[in-house]
Amino acid sequence: MARPHIIHEDAFFASVPLADYPALPSNIGNRGHTRGPTPRMTLASSETSMTTLSETDFPSSSSRIPLEPLLPIEILMQILEHAASLSRSSAASVSLVSTWARKLALPHLFRTLVHRKAPLGNAVVLSATRTASTLVSRSTLPAHLGQYVRALWTESIGMASPTSEMDVFRACPAVEHLALPAPALRTLYMVCQTIDKHDRTLGRRTHVLPFLAALREVTLLSHTLRYEWHFLVGLRIPDGTALLQNITHLRMLDMQISAYVPHAHLPNLTHLALPYLDLGANISHDLLRLPEGILEHPTLKMVVLTVDERKYLHNPWYHIVRYSAAGTGNVRYSSPRESFRALVKQAYAKDERVHVILSPRIGHSAVEEWDAAARGGESIWDIAARVRGDEQYGMELPSTYAPGIRR
Repeated sequence: MARPHIIHEDAFFASVPLADYPALPSNIGNRGHTRGPTPRMTLASSETSMTTLSETDFPSSSSRIPLEPLLPIEILMQILEHAASLSRSSAASVSLVSTWARKLALPHLFRTLVHRKAPLGNAVVLSATRTASTLVSRSTLPAHLGQYVRALWTESIGMASPTSEMDVFRACPAVEHLALPAPALRTLYMVCQTIDKHDRTLGRRTHVLPFLAALREVTLLSHTLRYEWHFLVGLRIPDGTALLQNITHLRMLDMQISAYVPHAHLPNLTHLALPYLDLGANISHDLLRLPEGILEHPTLKMVVLTVDERKYLHNPWYHIVRYSAAGTGNVRYSSPRESFRALVKQAYAKDERVHVILSPRIGHSAVEEWDAAARGGESIWDIAARVRGDEQYGMELPSTYAPGIRR
């Protein structure tokens, strides 16, 4: 699985220049003898190596391969755009071919973006403690690149700056899938209010596509509390629609502290994913314990219980398949494989909309799986639908405990 495109507060990949790029050169596709500067061709031999060839590197014979394209420029552009859509590394390679090829690659290169706030150094933190002020760092994501972002994962590391978060959200108006910590919901509210006020002042819209008009899916990276959603109720984005009414897919990655699910505020919610290991098990001989009111939601079509494979395999508590009513010794431990299959079957028996999948899998992080799905790979919803009724799903789990696990 390819690593996600991660940017820090003050850094982009050096292979992607941030300046505006010139238009298509007029001599591209010209089969005459007029030549500009010596053309260069970049060949990507692997993820980490690049070979750059100039015209002088080719044999000096009449039979050498011409560097000018023999295909019509329209077909050549389609080939390069298809190559850019295959993977991020392919898009990065295409972006280095020429200025006009870079324009073709940018929408694919920046389709998904992971933004992280770099931690402040010890000297800065110490200075801030003494002076009661800190330097406000601003996002380096230009609007001409942010317009291509369709899936944004934003998180804070260390001391976060709300101003910086606002800049990132504002730079990505066409985002369709937003992953963020629950406290950042308030920042999102502030951005909506700021943009709406700015547009009303100018009598026009800042963006061609109204801010967040395309947002349909939200992933919460941290637990959420009830009050964090109250100020979003009734919030309207610049096109006049209610923000929460547009959300159809919600995934929660962490519910260890709070089991609150804001499904009541999402009237059009159709897909919901919850971390099963954070929910615990029902003491009344039931492996499932869903938050109250989930299955009564009128528009809900799918509930996916995600099981973190690494946590699941290394904690025998999750392998208890039966509790005694009296809380005494009538407890049976099973193998990871057996208990997982029992959980899957009980989920289907409880409600046909409830699915159980392994996510994240061992060797992959949640952000890596999110990034792969956002770039056209299989999402957790796709996986849940695919393995429905598959008796072999989960059979790859071990039939014994991992070494060192105490039972």
